[in-house]
Amino acid sequence: MMITINEDNLFAVIIKGSLGLLAFLTLAGWAFFSIQVALGALVGGCIAIANFFWIRNVLQRVLQQAVGKATLYAQVRYIARLSVTGLLLYFVITSSWFSLSAVFIGLSVIVINIIALSLYSALRAGG
Repeated sequence: MMITINEDNLFAVIIKGSLGLLAFLTLAGWAFFSIQVALGALVGGCIAIANFFWIRNVLQRVLQQAVGKATLYAQVRYIARLSVTGLLLYFVITSSWFSLSAVFIGLSVIVINIIALSLYSALRAGG
């Protein structure tokens, strides 16, 4: 069964694919390496997906506001998102619970999924 990807379901396809990839990476890390690798992939992927949701939410709200108000709103939310993400990553990096390389791989799940969807769309269109 072919899934048609369009503007209406693109966000859902990206999230579902990223969650599937995150589950695979977590289970593979646990099965083939260690619990630290599995936790690293899980935490990195959760941070990446949460950031993706947060960015989408901010963009939707910015597009519904007046120009002057939208600029300040976007700047404040950007600083807040960057600060929260930085604090989370500081905790993850300084603790010994997570594999740092697995965290970096987990942080890439959205990017990997978008690249895979782009290749899928290009090959499906005959490109």
